[in-house]
Amino acid sequence: MKKAIGSLLLFIILAAGAWAQQGAEALVLECAGYLGAFFKNRFDVRVAVVSLENRSELGDLAMQKLYQMLLSRLETEKSIRLVDLLVDFSDGTGKFNLSRAHDLDFLLDLRLIQNKSKAGLGLTVFSRLQDRVVAVKYFEQAISKGEMDLLQAKHFAFAAMGFSKLLEFESKEDLMDIQSIAGDDGQTQYYFYYPDEIIVYTAREASLEKHSQFKLKWARPYHPVLHPEGRLLLLRSARELMLTAGGNFSPYAQVLTLRDGQWQEAGRVDFVPLRFVTLNQNPYLVGARFEEGRNFFKDRIYFLPFRTPADSEGLQYRRICPAMAIDIASANGLLQAIHVIDRDYAYRLFSADFEETTPLPEKKGASLAALNGEWLAMSDHSRTADQLFFYDIRDGGLRPVYSGKIAGEVLFIAAGTWQDARGFWAGVRQQADGMVRLLVQFWGKRDE
Repeated sequence: MKKAIGSLLLFIILAAGAWAQQGAEALVLECAGYLGAFFKNRFDVRVAVVSLENRSELGDLAMQKLYQMLLSRLETEKSIRLVDLLVDFSDGTGKFNLSRAHDLDFLLDLRLIQNKSKAGLGLTVFSRLQDRVVAVKYFEQAISKGEMDLLQAKHFAFAAMGFSKLLEFESKEDLMDIQSIAGDDGQTQYYFYYPDEIIVYTAREASLEKHSQFKLKWARPYHPVLHPEGRLLLLRSARELMLTAGGNFSPYAQVLTLRDGQWQEAGRVDFVPLRFVTLNQNPYLVGARFEEGRNFFKDRIYFLPFRTPADSEGLQYRRICPAMAIDIASANGLLQAIHVIDRDYAYRLFSADFEETTPLPEKKGASLAALNGEWLAMSDHSRTADQLFFYDIRDGGLRPVYSGKIAGEVLFIAAGTWQDARGFWAGVRQQADGMVRLLVQFWGKRDE
């Protein structure tokens, strides 16, 4: 290989700063944007990083994250055909499969160093065909402590490379939520919630097998919606299996009880239940109301003492903010926190006492779901190249632990299980050549 391979220099230091569009993310975005513009008038350019060196205080894991962040951005550039040659990164140095370098058009090298108070990104692009450096560029940013924590975070929630997409299949349109619960025979049943029906599945090896289905009938007023959104809640009360189903197309949620193998209407509540929690040793349905016919919730969280579904006596509420997505984090039936994405797509966190904190300022999102007060999954704010971010929320905060790329737009996230794995369901809309399809994915780890 020629001595001038080319270099992409990342100079990163620790400094105060905000998360969104700053720090490492901003450096990567600027670098990827520059490369996208540089290769814009070319077609099918084969590009790869061939060398990676770390001279900073960042660890090996953080370097891998920066590398993957850059690759994920470059993969969205239509003119670039990116090749990932990284085999391993350890002791501050990347190891690459250079046997494929002869197939490339341009070679890149990454080197990370630390200065006193600034973060800099220098870029040099080497053309293998021309055998010379063809571009040099330098960027500069700062990295906040919160972002450093993100970059340095180990995959303690799931072992490295162990958290992955375990299941994917195509579903019919307008799927809004997925919940699961053990049936009377002990086998897990998976409830797929559509506006006009619920389809129940059971697991059969690596796929789902239809078990039953039942229709949902909504009385007037009925709000026409462009995109139906709703939430399903499954619970057991007095050894009876019950469910609540609500959405943005109806001012009330249905409450159904399974009796003699048939789902029967047991009442209505005038908000969408999200969780079943215990407060002061009393059970409550906790939820929110959609703005009529719209895709966002109003600015209140409702608490209904759970006696009978038709009994609304004692309904209370606490104010939050209008929200595109809400979920209630609870552990052992106890309220822990309220996770919110507001109408500006900003992530916001409210404690059990409804005191607001923002662990990642200006973090954007679109959908989210909490798993037993332990993990939180959040989608990116993107319609074509989405991402899933996973966080540890056991201490009441938000500590990033993993991320995964999504081809398409995440419409909803639901915490749940798939066979023996805990994790998150995701409904993903993909559009190509005028066709739209809905994929169902489950992200989790079997040996947690």
